[in-house]
Amino acid sequence: MARRQDLPAGAVAPLFWLFTLVFAAMVLSRFDGFGGQIPAPAHAAMLWACFPLLLVAGAIEGRIDYGEHARRMPLWMAIDSRPVRYTFALALTYLGLVAMQTFEVSLGVVDPRAPAEWPPTQRLLWFLGFSFGMGFANYLAAAGALIPGLRVLTAPFSRLPAPVGLGLLLALGFGLAAASFELLAFGPDVRAGVSEAAARVWQPE
Repeated sequence: MARRQDLPAGAVAPLFWLFTLVFAAMVLSRFDGFGGQIPAPAHAAMLWACFPLLLVAGAIEGRIDYGEHARRMPLWMAIDSRPVRYTFALALTYLGLVAMQTFEVSLGVVDPRAPAEWPPTQRLLWFLGFSFGMGFANYLAAAGALIPGLRVLTAPFSRLPAPVGLGLLLALGFGLAAASFELLAFGPDVRAGVSEAAARVWQPE
């Protein structure tokens, strides 16, 4: 049975604007100029909250009716709602920043960390350009992978009574958050293993 698409985009826009503000605050929390001033439990709480919010947003998005014309468009064009686009672009940005900073990933200029010797304002502008400035690229990535994945994952829950479906979605979200904490805890070991393997490849004995 196909999922119902019975929600007008305008009707849920205020909720997605709220999601947008929450995820924007999460993205800003990853700037090292702010991050050190935020207590560690607050950082943990944001990561715990991210996955349940993302699943709820995904379940709601899957029920939005963007119009008959949108069914023939690519997904990134079919989502005719700015707050919906911003929500998923910022959620993906936040998760990407957490992963990059934890595993110390850098792809040349694709690095949210500005040089330490730069003035604070310049470092903040660099971070804003890397995160919010790449919003369209992040949205394309979200439309290519994150949103389709959420549609598949949340579809079974949308067929259940609303309280049951919401409760199970929240439980699944907290489970994913717990799994992410376990993965992040192995960040140093993963980095060490990758570095050791790379050294063997590029500098064989």
